[in-house]
Amino acid sequence: MHPPATVFCDFDGTVTREDSFDAVAGAVAPELWGRLKRQLFAFELNLREAMAQLAAGLGPPDLAVMEAHMDRFSPRPGFLPFLDALDQGGIPFVLVSGGLEPLVERVLGPHRGRLHALVAAQVVAAAGGGLEFASPWSDGQELVAKARVLDRYGRGRRVVIGDSITDLGMARVADLVFAREPLCDWLSERGIHHHRWHDFDDVANVLRSEGLLPPAAVAAPGSPAADAAARSAPAAG
Repeated sequence: MHPPATVFCDFDGTVTREDSFDAVAGAVAPELWGRLKRQLFAFELNLREAMAQLAAGLGPPDLAVMEAHMDRFSPRPGFLPFLDALDQGGIPFVLVSGGLEPLVERVLGPHRGRLHALVAAQVVAAAGGGLEFASPWSDGQELVAKARVLDRYGRGRRVVIGDSITDLGMARVADLVFAREPLCDWLSERGIHHHRWHDFDDVANVLRSEGLLPPAAVAAPGSPAADAAARSAPAAG
């Protein structure tokens, strides 16, 4: 029996409150990453090119520092209850990151068994003692082409949750999109319908309104769940 939907969720700045990859890359290579980020956000450089240039400027000690920095981060409040709700609704959750698998694992390792799949770039040793980032999901534009991941794992409606430039490609081919800034601004510019979200309760409430999750218990007025339901309600016209 096919599930009613599959959720594809970004990691950095989506599962985590802060864009963790941005923070750790900036910690080990501030000038290089600052330049690459500016070029990425100006669409002067694609994601595959940017990640290749970043890898070329790093070595194994930098990766160790990045992994250690990940201990600052934890899943956003509401993430684990959101996984509970998806389990109850029979909806698979695919974590798809444009970042690096060892960094994602540092935070989500204890919860790996709850994910239908975890897709991110691998780190391999390069000639001369440097690093390379690799992925079987790469294409000419992205190191991890998230739209290809949707094609591989998508069953039922394809639900995308993201926040930034690595999520733009999968948002174009999704059936239902949840976006935070700056992704929501780029989607608006391109005329791609999406729901702005603050926390995972917002996402769950829309999935319930779409009939993809069973109704939740009635929340007490003033509770976080009640506030999330109010945010997700259609605006009066």
